[in-house]
Formats: sequence, C-alpha cells, structure tokens
Amino acid sequence: MLPYFPFSHAFDHRMGTAPLQAHELLIEVDDEYRHEIALKRDLLAQDLRYYFQALPATELAQWDVLERVLTETAKRYPQYFSLTQTGDQWHWQNNLLAEEFHFIFGDAGTLPQAPLDWVGRQVQEDLLILSADGTAALVAGQLCFPNGWCMDDKIGQTFLGIHRPAPTMVQPTMQAAHKLLEHIPAHRPIWRASWNFKITDQLDLSTKYSAGYNNELAHLAPTLTSSTVGDQIFIRIERQTFSRLPRSGAILFGIHTYQNTLANEAADIDHAKKILGTLQTTPRDMLDYKAITPFESAMLHFLEEKIASASL
Repeated sequence: MLPYFPFSHAFDHRMGTAPLQAHELLIEVDDEYRHEIALKRDLLAQDLRYYFQALPATELAQWDVLERVLTETAKRYPQYFSLTQTGDQWHWQNNLLAEEFHFIFGDAGTLPQAPLDWVGRQVQEDLLILSADGTAALVAGQLCFPNGWCMDDKIGQTFLGIHRPAPTMVQPTMQAAHKLLEHIPAHRPIWRASWNFKITDQLDLSTKYSAGYNNELAHLAPTLTSSTVGDQIFIRIERQTFSRLPRSGAILFGIHTYQNTLANEAADIDHAKKILGTLQTTPRDMLDYKAITPFESAMLHFLEEKIASASL
C-alpha cells in the first residue's frame, strides 16, 4: 500500500500542507532505493543538462542542500549512512551503495559533480531550490522523476509562473501557497502530498515523453473496462517537502514519488470509497488538467463495483 494517501470522501482544492513533525522524515529511504538511484544516475549520464540545471550564484544554496540532506539522512538512517565532519573536511559513507567520499565543505572542486547534483545522486527525492528573494523562483534542481515537466520548462520562473498552466480555480490556492513559502522559518519544514492517476509506472514522465504518453493514452483508454482498469492504472503520489535553508535563505523543495496500482489500493474498501468520493467531486477542468478524463468512467465503474461487492 502507498505510504501516503491524500484522498478523502470529497475533492479538496486546498494545498493540504502541514508542519513536518520531529518524528517525520525530510528524506525517505525505502525498498526502491537501489533501483531508483541507479535509474537517476543512468538518466543523468544520458543527458545531464536535461535533468540538472543551476543558475549562477546558487552554489551557496547548493551547499545548504547538501548539508541538510546529508546530516538528516545520516541521523535518521545510521544503519545505511554515516557522516563525519572535522572542520571543513567531510567524510560521507553510503553503505547501501558501498561508496564513500571525502570532500571539503564549500569547495566544489573536491566533489565529482556540483553539490546539488552530487547529493541528489544519494537520495531518491528530486531536489529543487527556490530563490530567497520573495518570488520563490526555481533557480536550481536535479529533476529525474517529474510528472509532465522538466527543468528546461521552468528554470528561472517564479513559483506563481511555474503553476500558471493550472486551472483557474486553483490560482487562489497557489497564491496562498506562495505566501506560505515566504514565511517558512529555518528548521521548520512543511510537507504535503499530491495525487494523480497514470497509465504507466514510468517514473520519468518529463516533457520529452509527453507526446509518447499522450499517444499511448489515446490508444489504451478506449480499451479499459471495469475489469481491466484496476491493474492498468497507477496511482502516483508525490510527497513534497519545503525547507528554509539557513545560510542562503533559499527553499529546498523535495519530491519523493510513490506508485501503486489502483487495484492494490482499492483492495482496502475504505481507500476505494475515498478514491471514488474524490473522483466524483473533482471539478471537470481539474480532471482534464490531470489527464484523467479518458479513463475516468472505467475507474468509477471499477470502484463502484468493488465497493458493492464488499457489501454483499
């Protein structure tokens, strides 16, 4: 089952942010760690500039991210990672990958990649940096597992600009979220979970795959029925975290993507009811924006039949 389940009995247009509690993790490591890190590194080897970009004058924020991610990960998962600091001399050990690195904190020449790019290769999360100037512009990022966008599309854009393609109904929510980001204090991160439904469990759904995805969707959607849709549709959850960085004042935006089939989640009838309630009350323009409309009917019938059979 998915570790996060952002569905209720009705659609909620709010951002749904909450403070990250002391026992909750900023960076999460799960059974997919080795597979997803290998996939990340393969994508970066194929086309580094497509998956990693950083505007000038972002190096301080990149070191901020590196420090936050390494210290948090070593603290929370000491069985997998260790970090030793002797002044500016740092030693990082990754037991899951049998790797270790010695580097000088603040000296990018002592790392094999830029600080943000390097630390992103140690964790499953996509790591993005939003500016500290009040616009929350996207100024750097390693983005390997996006849902319908890429760094080329958004680098340099403000937070509100990034979300401008979203339906008009959510624009007030985006403005409220922007205000919230402006006031995040250091060491008081927040988080939220977003949801979507896809016809594939491919993690990298960046813009270059959009045409192929849409063609596949147009071919597959008419064939889906209540008997087949459960195993062919994947629920895609993004656990998103936002953290103020102490040195630069920038914001670390982390995204961890989780997926499961609709059938697996709907095996829990309470989950099935909440997914159904959410879909039945989601505004039409939002369903269109999320590209759910082509298989919406098949999903609704599947969920209704699942719930009905459970009550017999």
